[in-house]
Amino acid sequence: MNPKTAVILAAGKGTRLKSVTGDLVPKPLVPIDGLPLVEWSIQALVNAGVQQILIGCGHLIEEFHYLEEKYKEVKLVENSFYDTKASIYTFLMFENLVTDTFYLLEGDILYDPAVFKKLNKEEGDKNLIITSAPLDLDDNVYYSSVEGKLVQLSKQKGEENPEGVMTGIWRLSKGLLQRFSGYCRDIEIDYSEDYEIMLARYSSEEEPILIDHQPDLSWCEIDNEIHLEYAVQEVLPGIKK
Repeated sequence: MNPKTAVILAAGKGTRLKSVTGDLVPKPLVPIDGLPLVEWSIQALVNAGVQQILIGCGHLIEEFHYLEEKYKEVKLVENSFYDTKASIYTFLMFENLVTDTFYLLEGDILYDPAVFKKLNKEEGDKNLIITSAPLDLDDNVYYSSVEGKLVQLSKQKGEENPEGVMTGIWRLSKGLLQRFSGYCRDIEIDYSEDYEIMLARYSSEEEPILIDHQPDLSWCEIDNEIHLEYAVQEVLPGIKK
């Protein structure tokens, strides 16, 4: 059964794109071909059958309010501590809101929506992380795996050729968020880690998150002007086809 819920993490300040966003526009709302970045995800998710899209917001949350009026599927969830705690805090805010299988996405990525068709071909309620071949950009997050299970994510490439990079797109199983939240409480996290680092650790120590490697997936994360240019020139044309 395809997930009916999605969580989008969009609470950060996005300071590295401030030359474009200034102090008035949050990064997920930067326009790409006239459409705010996060709306590319929202529309892709709705077309994939998602009925509830929860967006974790913090920085300039007031700028996101129009999304709740434009899309009946969207609900904003506020992170009041976005400037002092890492993305793990935003993710854990949804512990009591998401109990079924769900998609998890970052709010600053542009990608081919066909990724959801490939994801949903997987049988069973598995935890999956979508990975791709490394992009010719800085700031790749490289993954390591053992027998198809995610064991580590790092911005350091390491000595050997990397297996690939994470894309910021996940499909997580029913009850995963509650189990993961309990794990975080047990190890007494201080909310200084990014969500993906903690999910990789959880996969290594507790419950496997499997690699769904799509080496040719067209996508990128937009953290700076170079990434934005890549998104417009390399990713967008394929999506518009």
